[in-house]
Amino acid sequence: MPRSSSTFTLVTDAAAARARFADLVAREPEALSVIASVTEGLVADPSRYAGPRWWAVTDASGEVVGAVMHTPPHPVHIALATVDEARDLAALLADQGVALPGVGGQRGPAEAFAAEWVARTGATSRVAMEVGRYDLPARPHVPFVVSGSFRLADGTDIELVDLWHQQFVDAIEGQGRVVPSLDRHVADGRVGLWEDAGRTVSMAYASPASGGVTRISGVWTPPELRGRGYASGVVAALSAARLDAGEACMLYTDLANPTSNAIYGAMGYRRVGDSISIAFGERA
Repeated sequence: MPRSSSTFTLVTDAAAARARFADLVAREPEALSVIASVTEGLVADPSRYAGPRWWAVTDASGEVVGAVMHTPPHPVHIALATVDEARDLAALLADQGVALPGVGGQRGPAEAFAAEWVARTGATSRVAMEVGRYDLPARPHVPFVVSGSFRLADGTDIELVDLWHQQFVDAIEGQGRVVPSLDRHVADGRVGLWEDAGRTVSMAYASPASGGVTRISGVWTPPELRGRGYASGVVAALSAARLDAGEACMLYTDLANPTSNAIYGAMGYRRVGDSISIAFGERA
């Protein structure tokens, strides 16, 4: 028996998903940030992922109250759902024989989805990463001097920006996935660079705003240049630029990395929620 009164509507077209979740994004822009930006990217370039799928969670009145996305080869992403809704979706997909590499998103619902999936499929599960969600309630401030200065990337920087974006993703996910170019972000003034002594030393980018909220991501400093505060400088400056543009800022950070968590906290970001990524394995 289903444990919730909600229903799940499968959507396989990015433009249709964007329309379906528009009101929910407006109400819950931080929770829906990943789904909103990925969906927008797929509207612009449908080749980014093969076989993307979304599930709209609707209540008894037909209102969309939750959102789930799967962009293979990534885990299912639960942006917004109750624990019971997550369990019911896991049961539905397991009974359909769907293959999934894992689940991530809101901690409670993701853990409930994983427990149901393991119980029904006999798969194993392990926590791959725990992530904190941070917002920025006030103007950012770096509490120490960082040598150098900030600027927005332009067309001459795209090759470097794309190289560093690929290195950022490789460091998080492992090599194997070719990431799309950030050329549209550059053209829209959403990629920030830090320069020191005439050399570009760090970068970050801001997602297109959804519901008035942008997500700061892709923070990358080459390993040999770390420990000098460059990442703090570029994140603070880019965040300030987006605030000046009328957007609210948020970001995600690995809770296992105390350095980055301390840096963002000192800058003015505050932790407002947790997410988790759980990987599934073969039957034990």
